[in-house]
Amino acid sequence: MINGILTPGNDAAGGGDLVVGDTFTGFLQEVVNDDARDSVRASAINVLEGALSAGPNSTGLVVGRVQSGKTLSYEGVIALARDNGFSLVIVISGISNPLLAQGERRLKGDLGSADKDGWLFAVPNDKQQSLQQIEQALQNVQANWSKASTPKAYKQTAVVVLLKHHGGILNLTGLFDRVDFSGQRVLIIDDEADQASLNTLAKKGKQSATYGNLLALRDSLPGHYYLQYTATPQAPLLIAIDDALSPDFVRVLKPGIGYTGGDRYFGSADNFVKTIGAEDLAAADHPNGPPPEGLRQAMLEFLIGVAHVVTTGKPKTRSMLVHPSRQKDAHADFVRWITGMKKDWQDKYEHQGEVFPNKLQREFRDAWEELATTLPDIATFEECWDALDIVFRNLNIVEVNTRQGQTPVINWIPTQSYILVGGQAIDRGFTVEGLTITYMPRGPGTRTADTVQQRARFFGYKASYLGLCRVYLEPDVRDDFEMYVEHEKDMLAALRNIEAGNESLKEWKRQFLLDNKMKATRASVISIPMIHVKAKDRWIADTKPVRDDAPSLASARAHAIDALTEVDWRETPFGHRAGYATLTDALELLVQTSPESWLAEPNVQALLLNLSKLQDDEPTEAVVRVVWMRSDGGLAQRQVTSDGGVQLFQGRSASGYYGDRDEFDPAAPLTIQLHEVEVVERGTKHPLGEYLLTAWRIPEESLAGWLIEVGT
Repeated sequence: MINGILTPGNDAAGGGDLVVGDTFTGFLQEVVNDDARDSVRASAINVLEGALSAGPNSTGLVVGRVQSGKTLSYEGVIALARDNGFSLVIVISGISNPLLAQGERRLKGDLGSADKDGWLFAVPNDKQQSLQQIEQALQNVQANWSKASTPKAYKQTAVVVLLKHHGGILNLTGLFDRVDFSGQRVLIIDDEADQASLNTLAKKGKQSATYGNLLALRDSLPGHYYLQYTATPQAPLLIAIDDALSPDFVRVLKPGIGYTGGDRYFGSADNFVKTIGAEDLAAADHPNGPPPEGLRQAMLEFLIGVAHVVTTGKPKTRSMLVHPSRQKDAHADFVRWITGMKKDWQDKYEHQGEVFPNKLQREFRDAWEELATTLPDIATFEECWDALDIVFRNLNIVEVNTRQGQTPVINWIPTQSYILVGGQAIDRGFTVEGLTITYMPRGPGTRTADTVQQRARFFGYKASYLGLCRVYLEPDVRDDFEMYVEHEKDMLAALRNIEAGNESLKEWKRQFLLDNKMKATRASVISIPMIHVKAKDRWIADTKPVRDDAPSLASARAHAIDALTEVDWRETPFGHRAGYATLTDALELLVQTSPESWLAEPNVQALLLNLSKLQDDEPTEAVVRVVWMRSDGGLAQRQVTSDGGVQLFQGRSASGYYGDRDEFDPAAPLTIQLHEVEVVERGTKHPLGEYLLTAWRIPEESLAGWLIEVGT
């Protein structure tokens, strides 16, 4: 900023130091809580610096946790962008009108608080703004920014809030063919970038409509910067590297103080997560019967939690979410059950002077006792019981779907509580204010990791009232969430490593810790060749040892002895030598004794990844079972089989030997066998070579499988 005039940086090509000006400072002071101010400031600068460093037309991937404040992050980036000469910002927000409206209201409120007169908002989906009016307004913005002498007050930054729909994107693209923003800094933010934006027809050699029109929009704005915001980055990371939407750089957002995510729900001893029983699931399929018992229990806990809030004298919105399926008929059934229970309980409560509802009071007391296990300072039961009158009178039951034509927009009021029933409309991007109780009897469906995670509306900034929270999940869905926690932890660690500059995102070989039961994302968008490898509960060994790069037996033996020098060897009854080694020694053994060509195979890549993760937990403990097979019996002869491999393992014998495959310690995180063999031709027994071969077994209870990129 020079003499009250906003300047567009060095030029549209980026570069130069970032300016922290009045708009970003105002945003931090007026919008961001005190305890989050430093982290929001640092992350916004980090994201915009990343974009400018990557250069115009670059694509940046910004990853945050579900319900962790991604919107606040990109609002901060927008405010900072204004201070740094960006004349136009396009926010592609949501695939439904309610989500668009939610995003629009927040942007106008927060950015307006940061800089009251600094913005021109345009919403092409708003019927009160014609495309012609928007075009004229953007023409004025472009003209004002094109003149260096234009005073700051006249240089508004245009913020276009756009529904992620191919038709609207196409119309906006046509507008920019007429209004030329080339030479000016433009920022495009693709919110929920893994949804709808990507090419679902790539495998057919075509372009899906939304994807194709997004590319056209980008082409119409030369020199722009494109940021993809998402909590589930699997899909953008698995599209072809040369795809225009494949990210050039990544930034991982750190959740703020008080964030409650998967680790807290699924990785603690606190009983926040409940498993929905078979009886409940069966009851949910019989709409004419009584409500599922678990639903009843969840609703009792929710109402007691709301009553506790009432007793504090400080009204705060509290909500319950019921997520039965995508089918509207199921939504209606649950709304009827919930409405019926509320009416019955309220009637009994209001007439307690005539007939005291002893059974109902016992049920509420049980719910109170359950919540008291995680909220020790909960109001007394008598106080909560007395507050239920207010709770019943201010309870709203809302079916969140398009049964009435449009998905209802919730106007959250602190003195009200809400029970929301819905499916797809409350999955991705939908914010449930003050959510305490979640009841989700739906099954796992296709078990797609990013879809599972987006259903976690119960994550968020809940530390101050976590004791009131409970999550009821169908058993397989609970398993999926537990698996996803480990998947996400590993994925974010890899992305942080890339962000730190230790590896290039474009050159990074994609590797995801992911149970074989799950898919990373929908298959239609994946263009990078991947293979799912199971790395547990089986032996992994080199069954085709005759390789050009295989080390000699003497060399491999020497490396093995060196790697296992600390092992306290003991003889076994069947002529083996056995002991225990550290995971560090095991990794050294694998790398030093194996040919590079075998190490590059997906099975072994998965093994290496598992060993690295296990090593993080127990780097120096001697926990790995090591067995040097038939150590005094000379070389075991193995014939090449018809498929070109060898049968490494000896089977059971009449002498009582149980066979090599059963020579492992089920309690150890890993068992290694070392086999010294002579490989000979089948039939002629012509010698082909002498080798030290290792075999590796990870038990069922250990780590999951891996999704690994294959090929070049």
